[in-house]
Amino acid sequence: MVPNLLKTKIKAWLENEDYAVSEREEPISEFHLVISNFHGKGTFADIVKLPNKEFVILGSALQNPPEFMKMLSTVPEQERSDFFNQVQRDLLKFKVDHEFHPNKLLPERMIIRDVVYEEDISRTGFMEHLKRVKFASLFLLWSIGHRFSIDSTQSSTPNHLSTSNSRPPYG
Repeated sequence: MVPNLLKTKIKAWLENEDYAVSEREEPISEFHLVISNFHGKGTFADIVKLPNKEFVILGSALQNPPEFMKMLSTVPEQERSDFFNQVQRDLLKFKVDHEFHPNKLLPERMIIRDVVYEEDISRTGFMEHLKRVKFASLFLLWSIGHRFSIDSTQSSTPNHLSTSNSRPPYG
């Protein structure tokens, strides 16, 4: 499918669902759409089509702030390991990829992503993949907030990650 046509279709689908969508121009992608307020509280999601790839990446990155990281570092390592192992098993149910950076015991950044292949892109299929990413991200925020008794609106504030480092955030 022609990238501009695909981008236009996806953007129209998102806007029809009342998502706030903007475009990010970058030389490393055919197109990059950003959804603002993906699930409230200033969250974002990215939709990226890389050159010479026949799929579109849908992703959400959640950034844990320094004060949460400091608190998390006081939790015994085995307790953190058990918790994040369980979270990873639970995330498999959403059928999405996930990464914890720099590691799962002290994740400063957590990425949830899915791909939809061009031949499978229909409005229904695309929105189902987007819902997987959205609900997996919400589950991750809720799990951390619930387990560590924090207010996830303050301590696990999702921040949009910049792609200025020459690679898309989810590819």
